Amino acid sequence: MSRGEPLWIFGYGSLVWRPAFVHDRACRAWIRGHVRRFWQGSMDHRGLPERPGRVATLVAESDSEPGPIDRRCWGTAYRVGAERAPDVLRALDHRERGGYARLEIEIGLAPDGEEERGEQTVGGLVYVAGPDNPHYLGPAPLEAIAAQIAVARGPSGANAEYVFELAASLRRMGADDPHVFALDALLRQGRG
Repeated sequence: MSRGEPLWIFGYGSLVWRPAFVHDRACRAWIRGHVRRFWQGSMDHRGLPERPGRVATLVAESDSEPGPIDRRCWGTAYRVGAERAPDVLRALDHRERGGYARLEIEIGLAPDGEEERGEQTVGGLVYVAGPDNPHYLGPAPLEAIAAQIAVARGPSGANAEYVFELAASLRRMGADDPHVFALDALLRQGRG
């Protein structure tokens, strides 16, 4: 981010429905080359140290489990004015402290009005929890992930609520995410 320019932040997990920071604009957005997976442990928001929850992180497409994947990972991009950016980043660094690192990424913005034609890309930031952090849980069968999520609860609430909110938000924006929707279905069927 250049000094004096707005900051773009890409949200793909709880930031999709609960950014909790002041922004100038929010729009449907996507990134390429990554898929969303519930491979990150949460011991401070959606779980506890003795019973960690699972929350979303991004995984390079080449590192994800086999199967059909969407070539775009959909989420929400937020534009933050340059004057607010330092405070927003401090708050996000604290919120995402459980193993997430801030990365620069190219964000695709979906057109959201007649005045915008075509797609626009902007440079921005995203928080990603990789396998080198102590809370990373990694891949597991969907049924095992759902079972862990079903019983986890932390200071931010039930872990299942995180999945339900994310799935509902993605559906509202017309985005497809087989991993999230499969977990949502398993949890709603009580198979988690």
